[in-house]
Order: sequence, then structure tokens, then C-alpha cells
Amino acid sequence: MRSSPHVQRGELLLRFLVIAILTLLYTPLYAQPSKLTDENTKVVLGVVEFPPLVVKSTDSLGCYGDAVTISRTILELVGYQVEVECPPPARLFERIRTGQVDITVNVKGTKALENTVTFIDKPFTYLSIVLMTNLHVDNNKTVAAIRGYDYVGMRQVLESEGYTFFDMANSSDAIQLFQFGRTSHLATYEAPYRYHIKRNSNNIDDVTVSMRKDIPTFLAISNASEKKEELANKLSKLFALSYSQTVIEQMQTKNSESQ
Repeated sequence: MRSSPHVQRGELLLRFLVIAILTLLYTPLYAQPSKLTDENTKVVLGVVEFPPLVVKSTDSLGCYGDAVTISRTILELVGYQVEVECPPPARLFERIRTGQVDITVNVKGTKALENTVTFIDKPFTYLSIVLMTNLHVDNNKTVAAIRGYDYVGMRQVLESEGYTFFDMANSSDAIQLFQFGRTSHLATYEAPYRYHIKRNSNNIDDVTVSMRKDIPTFLAISNASEKKEELANKLSKLFALSYSQTVIEQMQTKNSESQ
């Protein structure tokens, strides 16, 4: 994974601080550095573009962001070598189903992942799903969205009411379709939408939120992964040692306290 020197330094510093803090807290139970060179300890972490938590690198096929850094750090802490993949959602879901990706971060209830993953109980973070409406476009019941996402039932509700979905490969493409006025609505997670509009000057101004759902997201282990049981066991025990509400808040809080 390659990115700008500034991003690399920031990510390396965050990883260093998180590893240092977690090692002090949990080394007696979990650290197994002698096993890190064993090919059997490799796991594949699959994530989709979800800025600012997961941002695609402009000069490579890789990605970076807090979700990538924290997930990788946690997996390294409990004894794994980590390979990160950043494919479009539809491809990621297929690789999870076949066990080619061992672990991801996702919401419960995603239809494409039904009966294919085991969720770790502690929420990774909380997200907001919103339906945006462009008031400059006649309400023709068209919705820009990400292929393979059902938005925790929002897609089914809207389709039953006669809405037509135009599915794109990722959040950026769906947002751009909406911003160009090609659809009257956009189904999106709020964080990627805000990230996008802050970085683009040609955004539409007259937009309203028509629907909102606040939901937790979790680490999810592929049921086809050879490491399913040991991953679930190690991560569950690790997260049980903290009373923090979410995984990402716990890591960010520890990082802040160390500075």
C-alpha cells in the first residue's frame, strides 16, 4: 500500500502508539511475536472504501484510514500477519463467502452476507444511514446507491414503494451520480457523503435528509475462514477486557491519552 509521505507518517505514528498501548495492556495474555513469521498466522482483512474510515489511495490499489489502521493493529496484537484488500463491495462479499477474505467490518443485516459471517459482539463504531433528496430534481423515485448494499432494510422499503435503484461500485461513484442530478435521491452512509462534499466545490446546495437510521458496525469473520474459531475466540477475549462502548473509540481514547 502506498500513499503520500504525510499520510504514511501519520498512519505509522498512529499504529505505533496503538501497538505500544495495547501491548502494555494485553501482552501477558495475547502477544506471541515468535509466531508472526509463520505463514499459518496470515489473515486477510477486507475493507471497502468508506471515507474517512477507509480512504482509497490515489497512487495505488491500497487504502488507509482509522478503520484500516486499528483493525490491522488489533490483529497483529493477537498474533497475526495482516494482508489488506480494498475491493468493491460485491467482490469483497464474494471473497468473504469463499473464505479468501478472513475478516471485514460491516453492519449486521447485510443481505449479501447472510449466513456467511460471524460477528464479534462489541461494536466497532456507530454509523448513520441517510436518504438524501435533491430538491432541484423532480422526485422521480430514483436512488443512487452502492451495489450489494441493502442499507439495513432501507432498500427493500423504498423498492416496495416504487423506487428504482441505480447501483454503483462504491460510495464515491454513487454520490457523484446524485450530485450530477442523475437521480433524485441518494442512499448513503453519512460519513462518506460529508467527506466527499467537503472536498468538492461543485456540490448541489439544496439537499435534505429524508430518512435516517443510526446503526452499529462490527468486525465480521468469514464462516469459510480456516481461522474462524481462533479469530473469534482471541478477539472476543480481547474486547471483553475493556468497558469502552466501541472498539474504535477505545483505541482512539487510548491514543489520545498517550500524547
